[in-house]
Amino acid sequence: MGPEPSSLYEDARRLLSRFGADIECAERPENGASNEVWLADQVVLRVSRSPDGSLEREAALAAILPLEVGYPAVLGCGTDGGVEWMVTERLPGINLERAWRDLDSSARIDAVHDLWSRLHAAHRTDVDAARRIGCTSTPFYALEKKNARNLLDSLTEQQVVDPALRRRLRDILDQMFGELSRVPVVLTHTDAGPNNTVWTATQAVPIDFEFACVAPADLELENLFRTLSWQPGWDASPYLRDRVGELLTKPGAHARLRGYAVLRDLWALRLWLRKAQLDSEVNGRGVDADDLQTWAPLLHLRAHADRTSWLAKIC
Repeated sequence: MGPEPSSLYEDARRLLSRFGADIECAERPENGASNEVWLADQVVLRVSRSPDGSLEREAALAAILPLEVGYPAVLGCGTDGGVEWMVTERLPGINLERAWRDLDSSARIDAVHDLWSRLHAAHRTDVDAARRIGCTSTPFYALEKKNARNLLDSLTEQQVVDPALRRRLRDILDQMFGELSRVPVVLTHTDAGPNNTVWTATQAVPIDFEFACVAPADLELENLFRTLSWQPGWDASPYLRDRVGELLTKPGAHARLRGYAVLRDLWALRLWLRKAQLDSEVNGRGVDADDLQTWAPLLHLRAHADRTSWLAKIC
């Protein structure tokens, strides 16, 4: 990891010092997608890369999550000089994605089962209270039909998604939206998976609830199945399928899961495109059309349309 910008380093040093931690002894994980993270012996500091109130919203949410979730105690949060931050107690464990390679099959199954039980406990959070906090949307899934169609149409207009693929994806989304009312809404994490879980050797505690929102109860399954199917070694997703069988047998469950997967990859494709466009502006070149055809989110979308993606093992 490259050198820290001096201002960020000083902000983190100051904040950690406030909670009795020394930045020189803190670990810097490299898998933080939306926040800069420092892991000290007793505390964890997260600093938002794009201050938008999400960490303060997560801190408020932590206060109403059921105890069975196991979410760590929040020690402080705020926005100082444009720096949005949150400090929690550090759980005694390591990131589950990092631990996965060294776990035997029994431990992996235990981790999957315990993670789901904790996410299921989070589903019991008071929905009205969560909405008042602001947990009303997630960037990963365009759960309003108009927004989903606009996203798909925009990618087609930019010649990223071809018209034939657009028609097939729109059919999948229309089926999903037609089935949404058949499942209750709950508080969902929306980004749950091994990378956002602390493994303590006996417990798999979900963390990083900054994108949690009130959404269909089975939305949680999409990213869980996706990320489990991508872990090294044998696929643990069948053990999750056995554990969540009730949700998967509800009317319209498979149509919803396929639609959620399409929405997730449409979000990722737009993200990749924006990055490519920014890079092309810096380099003075346009987006490489041939390279675009190899992008993972676009390949995933084609596989969803063909029913050959990781979803084929689930539905």
